[in-house]
Amino acid sequence: MMRSQLSAPIDTTNFYLSLLHETDFDDLYVVASDPLLWEQHPERDRWRKDVFVLFFQSALVNDLGCFVIREKSSDRVVGSTRFYGLDELGGLVRIGFTFIERSLWGTSANAEIKNAMLTRCFGPFKAVLFDIAPSNRRSIGAVNKLGAIYSETLSPTKAVYRLPKSHWIRQS
Repeated sequence: MMRSQLSAPIDTTNFYLSLLHETDFDDLYVVASDPLLWEQHPERDRWRKDVFVLFFQSALVNDLGCFVIREKSSDRVVGSTRFYGLDELGGLVRIGFTFIERSLWGTSANAEIKNAMLTRCFGPFKAVLFDIAPSNRRSIGAVNKLGAIYSETLSPTKAVYRLPKSHWIRQS
């Protein structure tokens, strides 16, 4: 799969994922400024504007692009996610850096978004990897629901969960 195919817009039932642009900063920061979004994250102060600016700048230069997530019914920005770490020879790609506003927690929003991204991946790739802090119970639970399994711990702040195509549990 070519890089441009991964970074093409994604349309789901309730959300539209389009490439992030500098002009999305203010709308995305409204979501990211909630300290509770980051309480289980290694970078717990990402809600601070000076810290979020660095995260946003790295998203803009991500080699596979980064998506801003908009809710279709209101056209408002509700979060962000991205593909990264492409390993074409190994048939792997990573999905991560995902955050969505708390009003969508406990709903089917994350599953809907991730399933659309996984649909794009599974064809050319044999597995998708998720890098998650071992203390981030919410993210671990979310990828487990998709069928991902623990693979290895790379550092105190990074555990890898692997989702082979054969383990993918589609959720609607």
